[in-house]
Amino acid sequence: MTVDTVATSTPIGEIFEKTENGKWIPAVRCDLAAGPMAFKLAVDHFREWAEKQPRPQLGLTSGWHTIAPEMAQQLLICNVRNRELKWAEVLRYATQMANRRWKKTGEPVIITDRGDVEDAGHRLFACYFSNSPFDTYVVADVPHDDQLFAYIDNGVSRTGADTLHCAGVNGLSNHLQQVIKNFCIRYDEGSLTFQGRLPVSPITNADILDYANAHPDLSETAHLVKDLYPAAVKRLDSKSATTFLAWKIKAAHGNSTLDDFMMLLTQTDLPTGHPVRVLQQRLDQHEAAKDAAPKSAKARQKLSDLKILILAMRAFNFWKANVSVQRLDPRMEDPFPKIEPADTDDDAVAAQ
Repeated sequence: MTVDTVATSTPIGEIFEKTENGKWIPAVRCDLAAGPMAFKLAVDHFREWAEKQPRPQLGLTSGWHTIAPEMAQQLLICNVRNRELKWAEVLRYATQMANRRWKKTGEPVIITDRGDVEDAGHRLFACYFSNSPFDTYVVADVPHDDQLFAYIDNGVSRTGADTLHCAGVNGLSNHLQQVIKNFCIRYDEGSLTFQGRLPVSPITNADILDYANAHPDLSETAHLVKDLYPAAVKRLDSKSATTFLAWKIKAAHGNSTLDDFMMLLTQTDLPTGHPVRVLQQRLDQHEAAKDAAPKSAKARQKLSDLKILILAMRAFNFWKANVSVQRLDPRMEDPFPKIEPADTDDDAVAAQ
């Protein structure tokens, strides 16, 4: 996923006036990368400023328009009944706009016949704070109703799974979108860590679809895991982790190595020090933790899908390097594991 900066160096929430030469600059600026609290402060400053401004004459007619940041400011002055804004949504929209990935979906900016803007607060603040214009349809003559806002956006939001299903990725669309969103894109970005993931831009439905289209072998592997390796899925206790792991092993080492490792996951007579046996022991602790009393010491042994993936990848790399181990949990300074092709310079390095 390509992500360009949508931030400015201007202090959060600072209020500006026009320059002496008449060049327009925004009344309030915000570095969206600074997080939700800074965003809320900037929005509050804008609202306070907007209340003191005369109602602008928007001059927009129903139809397609390119909304520049200056027009977004005028529209936001007229947007007095918007729902509570979500920073993550504004950041997601702003990233799309800055990267020129905003699409003309037909979802309109709604303006009543009294000049009130009754929708589009998230889109307008994304445009405004990222200084990025966007194309949109405008409906400029909706009959005024004091309760109109209560009837807007009452539909069901489209998920990543919906996007893949509509694109023809049937059967495993929900599973695939979870693998892509939780693992694939973040893995490629290098933003996965042992403690979770680094703060990065949101992943959109379009990003998920683009990734699925660019990696058709991922869908093939998902079906392969479902049909051939249900025991491995049960042992790892994570369908998403098993699919991603299998995809990486298959791409780097082929089907034969994948078959061997999937069989090892359920083999019960592995010798002491075998990395898969160590993985099995850690998974046994995870299973016991699911039935333990909440907040007990045993309950803390429960693993997230990401940690299961990390331990499984490390076990695979140690197995391929023929290295005996006593534990798989990584040290804080260890890099996130990768599964590399067999012709890498040193399999033992890959095992780290």
